[in-house]
Amino acid sequence: MTPSCPSCQAPFTPGAETCARCGASLLVAPAPGGAEPVCAVHPEWLSVATCPRCGVFACARCIRQGPEGTVCATCLDREPLGQLPWDQRAELGTLKAFWRTCFGMLMRPTETLRGVNPDAPVSSSMGFVMLSAIAGFLSTGLVYTALIGVIMGFIPETETGGSGADPKTVKLWMTVGMAAWTVLMPVFSTGMTLVNAGLDHLILRMGGVERGFSVTLRAHAMSQAPYIVGVIPFVAVYAAPFWAMGLRAFTYRTLHRTSWGTALAGALLVPVLSCCLCGGVYGAIVLAALKSTGQM
Repeated sequence: MTPSCPSCQAPFTPGAETCARCGASLLVAPAPGGAEPVCAVHPEWLSVATCPRCGVFACARCIRQGPEGTVCATCLDREPLGQLPWDQRAELGTLKAFWRTCFGMLMRPTETLRGVNPDAPVSSSMGFVMLSAIAGFLSTGLVYTALIGVIMGFIPETETGGSGADPKTVKLWMTVGMAAWTVLMPVFSTGMTLVNAGLDHLILRMGGVERGFSVTLRAHAMSQAPYIVGVIPFVAVYAAPFWAMGLRAFTYRTLHRTSWGTALAGALLVPVLSCCLCGGVYGAIVLAALKSTGQM
């Protein structure tokens, strides 16, 4: 979290006590009886930031620049937060960092997440999600595309041209459609992850968590590790979503330091409600179709 000046809201460098933009003092006394948060160490000053590591309010005199961003002075004096292999992409390389993170999340998630920085840039989390989606859908999509192409090649043209459509065009478009699915599905899945993480964060906030959306997105991204099994065709498409859902509850509980009940609600409530909504719409369509045909 970047601290901002109480007067002009401009960001300032941790350690400063005067705003470089407006010149106002960053140490501001709270109004008598006011509800503004005050510093946990110096209650005579208003808070300008919340420590992402311990969650306390800190004034300009107490915040510092740590390896993972702005933290309070107390946390800076403690042992620095650990890093996931994914956070060490510059040293390991992107693919190796991705593989090591996935392996750790699948085989030993408790040890992998112990002591790590709960926060990360949104771009870092979304990059992990994109690679997970590619691993999960690419192999399956390529196999499906090949199978459809082979199957359509064996169908006689007289059977595909009964409707008046050109048989070759039908075969071509079915194959192209599956290829397009292969390319677009990882992009769609990545976008939906961002939306679902936002909905999950809303539920987690209702459950009392105080850390920001970037923490929820990081936890949601790490829970996508099971999609790496998608290098084996057909496996991830049908099995990984359930594996990821269970892992998501664990990552929410660990990175947000919340209860199992809140973590489970954050991980499961949106998928369950989505299934109920989709099932209800499907049921309504089937019911309307049956009524229109006179079968009810």
